Amino acid sequence: MLAGTATSLGLVHSAGAAVVASSDATLLTQLLLPLTMHFGWTSAATLVNLNGSLASDRSVSVTKLIALGNSSALLATGLGVGLTLSQASPAYGLTLAWALAACANGLTKRVPSKTSEEGKLKKAAAVQKILCQAGSFLCAAAAMYTGFM
Repeated sequence: MLAGTATSLGLVHSAGAAVVASSDATLLTQLLLPLTMHFGWTSAATLVNLNGSLASDRSVSVTKLIALGNSSALLATGLGVGLTLSQASPAYGLTLAWALAACANGLTKRVPSKTSEEGKLKKAAAVQKILCQAGSFLCAAAAMYTGFM
């Protein structure tokens, strides 16, 4: 459901961004800002919830969880940078930058202690933290670039 919401908001955002790009529609730009932020939030929340649902499934291996976490950080970065630049939408990039920074901040707090995989999970969390921090920086940089163009 959350992915469907993100997809729908993405379609509306794309149409609105195209209208804003073709005119000087200040009112539309102001109306598009909350929609853009919600689109960014639901994009990130979809990935976080996917990771959370698989992490709660005891049958999923730690290796698969690590791969999903790394892939999600890279996908969020790609979405943030790609859509920010292609649709000239700094608000989307800043929203994804905020979400990635929040994920990076909370990663080490979520590693369960006293498990047989604790060492592996701590190393993976350190890598994912770096991926999220780098992604946050890249999304913010894309937003700044787009905002000043």
